[in-house]
Amino acid sequence: MTEMAASSFVSLHDLVAVVGIVFVAALVRSTFGFGDALVAMPLLLLAEFDHLAAVALLAATSLVTASVILAIDGSGREPVASSARILIGSALPGLGLGLWFLEVASVSRVSGVLGGTILVVGVLGVMADPRRWPMRSWSAALFGLLAGVLGGAFNVHGPPLVVFGTSREWSPRVFRSTFQVYFLAVGLPLVFVHGLSGRYSTTVVLQLVACLPVIGLASFLGGRLNRKFAATSFRRSVYAMLSGLGIVLLWKAGG
Repeated sequence: MTEMAASSFVSLHDLVAVVGIVFVAALVRSTFGFGDALVAMPLLLLAEFDHLAAVALLAATSLVTASVILAIDGSGREPVASSARILIGSALPGLGLGLWFLEVASVSRVSGVLGGTILVVGVLGVMADPRRWPMRSWSAALFGLLAGVLGGAFNVHGPPLVVFGTSREWSPRVFRSTFQVYFLAVGLPLVFVHGLSGRYSTTVVLQLVACLPVIGLASFLGGRLNRKFAATSFRRSVYAMLSGLGIVLLWKAGG
């Protein structure tokens, strides 16, 4: 498969693959509040998409998804965690570090480190009760910074935010709404930087446009699924998903 940013030609096979991956990713995101890049990045890399263009595409779809979810839920109707401002403010400098790492590090190395981190967090979350982890409110700045670094490098903001949110006993609704406010706030500068770097070729823009209808559908369906989760089963499902995706990333790094 040719690199997404290398040509303005969009094959039907590539377009169907991107739209299908983004639909699944957006459905996961709308259901759990996060996880779209955790799902989409490994799949796009396995399909041999250029990693720089894939990160740029997912940054844009993430921004669109957050906007659609917030529009569907209605502004101000869903509860947002009080620590959201701290998480967002501390994530912004982390974006710069992550974008720099994206430029200098190999895909296999970053995938290996990220996969190992996600797997450890996921297994600990499944086996233990994260609500008993001693996370104070002031630690939001640290977790926001880590989320920004991972978001800049691979558009994977979720794991640090999940650890902080579960330790603070966020409900599924708070998870979903707080994450969308975060993704909207950090997504704007992230997409802007990718644009300045020339990563939005004609091919990437066309693929983004093709994904818009499925993002809307997935956002609606995920919202309905989110409301069916009890807090305990929701928490276990989130960490189980992290464990599985960590294994996928490690497999990709060793391949």
